[in-house]
Amino acid sequence: MNVPEKVKIIDTHVHLYPNEIVPRFYAWIEKKHKLKAKMPIEWEKALEMLREMGVNTIFNLTHAIIPEHTQILNKWQGLLKENYKFITFGAFHPENDDKLLIEAFENGWIDGLKLHPPVQKFKPNSKEALRIYELLEELNKPLLIHSGWFPDNSFEYADTGMYDELIFNYSFPVILAHMFLGKTKEIERYLDARKNVFTETSNALVKMEVFDKGEKIVWYCDDVKRIIEEFPNRVFYGSEIPLVWWDPKETLLNLLKLDVDDKIKEMILYKNAEKFIEKYLR
Repeated sequence: MNVPEKVKIIDTHVHLYPNEIVPRFYAWIEKKHKLKAKMPIEWEKALEMLREMGVNTIFNLTHAIIPEHTQILNKWQGLLKENYKFITFGAFHPENDDKLLIEAFENGWIDGLKLHPPVQKFKPNSKEALRIYELLEELNKPLLIHSGWFPDNSFEYADTGMYDELIFNYSFPVILAHMFLGKTKEIERYLDARKNVFTETSNALVKMEVFDKGEKIVWYCDDVKRIIEEFPNRVFYGSEIPLVWWDPKETLLNLLKLDVDDKIKEMILYKNAEKFIEKYLR
C-alpha cells in the first residue's frame, strides 16, 4: 500500500473488543445479512493489521449491546489505555445507572463515550439519550455517536433530524460517525452551525451501494469529497476495523487516492485528531 513516508495516521474508528464478546458482532452480521467478514476477529490480529497500514494510534470504540457489558468493556478499555496509550471511547447503555459512566471516567479507563443508537435501540432525541447528554455536559466529556444508515434498521434510529437536540443544545465535543452514511449532505448544517461538531470517514469512503426498501444507499458519494473540502479541519480518518465486510485497507486507499490537496489529506489522516486530543482530552 502506497502510504507516504513520514505521514502519521490516527484511526479514529476502531473496534477492539475482548475476544469473548466480539464474535457476537460477526455472528449477527453473517446470520442476519448473509455477509462474510473480511478479516479475523481476534483483536491482536486487527491491531497487527493497523500497524502494517501505518497507523500510529487509534480511538478504540466499544458500545454496550446489553447493559451487563458496560463495566466489563470499560475495564477492558482501561487495560488498552494503560498498555497501548490508545484514546478510548467507552461503553454505556441507556438502561445503566449514571454511576457506571462516572466511575469509568474517574478511574481513567475512558476518554469519551461511544453510543450506537441503531444497535442499542434508542433514538438520539429520546429521553434516554438526553439524560446521557446532560451527564456528558456536566462531566465535559466528548461523545462519538453513530449517524446515518445502518443495515439492521435503516434510518429508524439514526436519521438526520434526530440529532438536532444533541447538536444545538450542548457544548461538549461530538463526533458524528460515518459522515451520516446515506445522507452525507445533511451533515453540512451541523458542521456549519457548531464548531464542537466533527465527523470521520469510516464507511463513507467504501465503494458500496445497497438497496433498502427500494431506496439506493450510496456509501462513497460525491458529497463525501465536498464535505471534506468545505470542512477540512473537522473530518478525521476512521476505518471501522475489524468490523468490516470489505477489504480493511479500502477506506485508507480511497482517502489517499482522493482528488484533494495533500495538506487536506494530512489533516484528515492525523493533524485534526491531534488537535482534538490536545484541545479536549488533555
